Amino acid sequence: MTRTAALLALAAPLAAHGEGARLALDCAGADDTARTFVFAPVEVDAEGIGRITVGEDARPGIAAGFFGPWSWTADKVRTTLMVNGDAGDDGVPMLLHELDTTTTPFTATLTELTCEAPF
Repeated sequence: MTRTAALLALAAPLAAHGEGARLALDCAGADDTARTFVFAPVEVDAEGIGRITVGEDARPGIAAGFFGPWSWTADKVRTTLMVNGDAGDDGVPMLLHELDTTTTPFTATLTELTCEAPF
């Protein structure tokens, strides 16, 4: 039940599909480094699949549904954020995958995050 409630909370802001409907995820890594991800719908269907913008600079991205994953590119680094398990009292576990295509060979970084459910 907790997982369902948290996942529904993740989806609620984008469900409106309206102008200004944004989802902001406040997250922290194992080293307590804070990161915020802001997603805004551009053209999404009833399932939350479609084009979005990411961050305050409105980088183009895609959403594979209300619960993610969300993907975007910044400075030739392809980034994907996805739910990574059941929600708990500490928040929603997320996994951040960053693929840097400016290195040879390409470099991938995985970061486990815990994000607050945006109730």
